Amino acid sequence: MSKEDITLNEVNNDGKTIYLYFNPEVGLYVAYGFSAFFAAHIVDIIAAYSEDLHMPVALMRKPDVSELRLSTVKHQHDYHKYYRLELKHALPLDDYARWVDSVKWK
Repeated sequence: MSKEDITLNEVNNDGKTIYLYFNPEVGLYVAYGFSAFFAAHIVDIIAAYSEDLHMPVALMRKPDVSELRLSTVKHQHDYHKYYRLELKHALPLDDYARWVDSVKWK
C-alpha cells in the first residue's frame, strides 16, 4: 500500500474500520492513525509514531489479527498484504489526541 492510500484510508475512517497492512520484512501487521488507536483498544500492540506519515503506528502479530477479527462483523483481505476489518460498534475518539501524544517520542 502506498503512503497516499494509507493516509486516505485513515482520513476517511468512519470510526468502525481497522485497516491493517502486512510488512513482509518483519513479519508483522501494521495499522496507522485511527486504525492503530482502535486496535489498541482490542489487542496488545506495540505503538510508535511515524514521523514520515505524521500518525501513530501499531504493530501486531498474526494471533493479534485473529483476535481482532473476532471483534468484527465482516472483513476483506488479501492474504499477507492487507486487511479491512469492520468493527461491530464504532469506538469513541475522545482520547485519540491524548493517546497519540503518549506514543510520540519526546
